[in-house]
Amino acid sequence: MSKRNKLLALSLSLMAVVFAGCSGGASPDASAVPGASADNKGGASPEAKDGGKTEQTELRILWWGSQDRHDMTLKVLDLFQKKYPNIKVTPEFTGWDGYWDKLSVQISGGNAPDVIQMSYAYLSDYVNRQAMLDLTGQGIGFDGIEDSTLSTGKLNGKLYAVPAGISSYAMLYDPAMLEKANIKLPEQPTWDDYEKMGQQIKDKLGREGIVLMDESGNIDILNLYVRQKGMAFFSGNKLGFTEQALTEYFNYWTKLRKAGTVASGALTASFAGGTIEKSPIVTGKTPFTMFSMNQYVSYFGMANRPLELALTPRQPDGKEANYLIPSMYWSVYSKSKHTKEAAMLIDFLTNDVEAGKIQGVNRGVPISSKIRDAIKPQLSETDKKQIAYIDKITKIAVPADVIEPKGAAEVRNLLVSVTQEMQFDKKTPEQAAQDFIKKANDILEKAK
Repeated sequence: MSKRNKLLALSLSLMAVVFAGCSGGASPDASAVPGASADNKGGASPEAKDGGKTEQTELRILWWGSQDRHDMTLKVLDLFQKKYPNIKVTPEFTGWDGYWDKLSVQISGGNAPDVIQMSYAYLSDYVNRQAMLDLTGQGIGFDGIEDSTLSTGKLNGKLYAVPAGISSYAMLYDPAMLEKANIKLPEQPTWDDYEKMGQQIKDKLGREGIVLMDESGNIDILNLYVRQKGMAFFSGNKLGFTEQALTEYFNYWTKLRKAGTVASGALTASFAGGTIEKSPIVTGKTPFTMFSMNQYVSYFGMANRPLELALTPRQPDGKEANYLIPSMYWSVYSKSKHTKEAAMLIDFLTNDVEAGKIQGVNRGVPISSKIRDAIKPQLSETDKKQIAYIDKITKIAVPADVIEPKGAAEVRNLLVSVTQEMQFDKKTPEQAAQDFIKKANDILEKAK
């Protein structure tokens, strides 16, 4: 996903869907289920036998992704069917474009796949449509998985989605540039540290234009900022933070912009929404950017030089705000006729070691500590750094606030437009904050 566009409303065009089926056979013993025990605490159990024979069950599974993800997932499904030959899995996959149109049509027609790859941006919508099954007590094993991770798939106390992988927000930095500026990055930088480092880079390296990125319109970093103040971005169907907190945030970035350590409005607009290849940190124009960590490999590959991960800035006396975010989820269609087998497949995708080795970090860092440990030897150095960062965040992470409400994507777009007016000095931070609070709450109220 691009920097944070996974939650943005997109204009979607329908792409072709490829279908591939695999053959089946006889049923295995219950003891063959990964992580299963006599009382089934470890995971889902297969179909009960009837005279030693079990009727074959057909499951459908839908996901989006690149061709690499498609090929990898087909290998995992083949492994699943070899272990559980009484279950035939029919895959349906496409790119991101057209995915949500396709799923919406299937849900409306009552013929959606049994297992569905789900996004944080759309989960609440499909839960409200009563299209997602509560996975509590369905036999999926959660040993070695943090409660803070599972909480990201809960709504109203019910587990509607199991993260397929996890990520978190991080600050990406160029160690060589910091060394040239004689900067030692603190283990946990503060917002004051960030401001001082920007000034030092500007002074020592003679940088002009883009020294630091302007994150005033970055909703995910704003979310961390208000969480540090003990607030939440969303509280039910309204904003969960004050106008004063937003004004402080806007004033911070305005101060840096006026000092010349943050790019001008024109420069910020020029690379907004651009490709990773053209991002200022990849092209060597800035030593920092704040992003979703699952993009690390892409940035590293494009930059073709060392880039490292660090904690995002924090207020000195602020509350812990870091949290784990799902790269994507697995959910079960509420009208599925094979919910038991669907849960078995999610359990397999989540907990089976061999499946984990095939999947690697394609869908994000595995949520199971057991799988993370199992795949480490085969991973590249950049993949290992992602896992190390997730291990660090897991120790300090607090639960995510809520699944985003309806209208959240429009609120994201609003923040970008309001901050652009502020960046071009058409509005003061105070005016921008007041405007955003009013319009955002109006959007959320109408979207109920």
